[in-house]
Amino acid sequence: MARYGLATHVFVCRDEDYIVVLDLKQDRYFALEAAKTAMLATVVPGWPVTAQQGTNAVVGKAAEEALRPLLRQGWLLEESTGARKATPVSVPRPETQLTGEGDSRSEKLGLRTLFAFVVASVFARAALRFWPFDRVVRRVAQRKARYSSSNELLDLERARRLIGAFERMRVFLFSTRDECLHDSLAMLEFLAGYRIFPTWVFGVRARPFVAHCWVQHEDVVFNDTVEHVSTYVPIMAV
Repeated sequence: MARYGLATHVFVCRDEDYIVVLDLKQDRYFALEAAKTAMLATVVPGWPVTAQQGTNAVVGKAAEEALRPLLRQGWLLEESTGARKATPVSVPRPETQLTGEGDSRSEKLGLRTLFAFVVASVFARAALRFWPFDRVVRRVAQRKARYSSSNELLDLERARRLIGAFERMRVFLFSTRDECLHDSLAMLEFLAGYRIFPTWVFGVRARPFVAHCWVQHEDVVFNDTVEHVSTYVPIMAV
């Protein structure tokens, strides 16, 4: 039987009894009962559910039944097409946070800082409104890939001061309440102007379903609290 992998625009993770699927092209999350997808582990490397034992014929039939709806959705492709393994993303467990450090440790609010913040915030709002979401994510990923090739280390203390300034200016333009996408993208754009490229992390809780995103570098959270983000299972890291 053929082997399969995830399409490039699809990400999966497991939370309790559910497999959560993020489809960037549709800009939607889907929840599948984990037990009903278990046989996919026999044909999809990395699938986050353990397959049950059984005869080859029984396993093959069950896998075909589980594959059918995912193939129709375009989430799975044959391995020969270059599809990715379905292994869930691995993100360092958050240990510390930069948010709420206070004004004394923030960057001075000069014209350059103010201009960078306004441009980042306006761009984030426009991109999320007018661009397909997969284009937004691809742009962030490609920019970070270019940075990574230069082997520069992220200056965490510099990031701390800039985020302090970002938080001071943010209150005048937008609220973070129910605005994690805009807040995180605006922060990524703002920091990119200073050649700081952290990771954009997306997480979910399956029951009841909640999705969230935040900015993180290694085990340091930039725009949220450790306590809050630790309640989510990461599904994508950009």
